[in-house]
Amino acid sequence: MSKPRFMQMIMTIAVIAGLDVSAAKAGNLLDFLTPPPPPAEALVPMETILEAARTAAPGQVVEIELERKWRMWVYEVEVIPQRGGPKMRLIYDAQTGGLLSWRKG
Repeated sequence: MSKPRFMQMIMTIAVIAGLDVSAAKAGNLLDFLTPPPPPAEALVPMETILEAARTAAPGQVVEIELERKWRMWVYEVEVIPQRGGPKMRLIYDAQTGGLLSWRKG
């Protein structure tokens, strides 16, 4: 499916759902389809994730985000390694704290 056609379908869904089309155009068109994050009590504290990331990839944490990937809420952590080299990207399950993936770059 071409991107313009996909965008047209999303806009149509937004109108049918009674959403403001201008709000749907601003930012990510799929934001309105993303469920809200679970309550804070259900998430592993960000400090715990930061500790785990520093242990897994010693260096300077430059970014941490809570986002939805793979139909789950995850923390994505970017670290600049102490030894130099490319930035590391670690992804942790936000509800269990388990390391799901890591990659360089």
